[in-house]
Amino acid sequence: MNAEIAQTVLIYYDIFNAQLTFLGQSQNTTFRVESPTGDRFLLRLHVGIEIASDGFDDIWRKASAIESELLWLNAIANQTNLTVPQPVQNSLGKYSTSFASAEFEYPISCSLLRWVEGEHVEGEPTAQQVRQLGVLMAQLHQHASNWLLPPGFDRPSHDVEQLKSAISQLGVLVQNGTISIDDYQVFQKATVQVQEFISSLQQTPDTWGLIHADLHQGNYVLYGEEVRPIDFSRCGFGFYLYDIGESLGDIEASRRSHFFEGYASIRSIPADYQSIVEAFFIGATVENFAFLSAKPQEHEWLSRAVPYVVKNHLHPYLSGRNFLFEN
Repeated sequence: MNAEIAQTVLIYYDIFNAQLTFLGQSQNTTFRVESPTGDRFLLRLHVGIEIASDGFDDIWRKASAIESELLWLNAIANQTNLTVPQPVQNSLGKYSTSFASAEFEYPISCSLLRWVEGEHVEGEPTAQQVRQLGVLMAQLHQHASNWLLPPGFDRPSHDVEQLKSAISQLGVLVQNGTISIDDYQVFQKATVQVQEFISSLQQTPDTWGLIHADLHQGNYVLYGEEVRPIDFSRCGFGFYLYDIGESLGDIEASRRSHFFEGYASIRSIPADYQSIVEAFFIGATVENFAFLSAKPQEHEWLSRAVPYVVKNHLHPYLSGRNFLFEN
């Protein structure tokens, strides 16, 4: 991705001669921006790796969806004590900027956010850090449940349809020999069971709302003792317990109880939460593996991770045994 394009986009935000650092390309293409005055920002070009060929990725890149994500971020920044990537308006007073270039077949959306200072956790998070992550998620859920959505608010839902798309995408790993057909069939069976379970749940204000949906270890930073969330690009509507299930994947099983302790200090959790979170944990795993399947450099890791998940998570789940707190 040409840095000249990024420099051109910054003109819409009245930023000139900035120092750019390419961060990477995933769902979006991102740059760290340092202006001549020393201010730091995150520039996102909303074009990146395509995960599916059925238009599923497009729902995250609609201008209305991007604008809505940024509206929620701005509300969190202004209405809570949480430190989040606060969006910056362009010269037209919009958070999302449409940019046309010969490099793209169609205009792309771009957005600029203030840089969140902090450091990523190295190694395993401590029990206290896990607890603070639970507190953070509960605070996000509290804000979401009380926030009045503005007219035209448009974010995708993390639901059964997304799971169907993910398990289909995961099939490419069988085609290229990364995983066995037997393991894939176990994933299919577990996914069907999760889909049926999700369909049986009632969407109420206490259980369903706006969620981050991607709060894993790479998407929060530490600033002293403060846990700060970043990268809300997958935020959307979903069950609050799905959000928890998604976040627990890279937390040691022996420390997951600390997450729930932190969460419960802010927001109540249903008594039968474990079985519900386990279903969402599996659904989130399917979606994450599907996302990684589009990255050839991740295939070697997936060849090891898939059999592990089949043995330690899917087989227990399909046989009705709990696994969330088991190593």
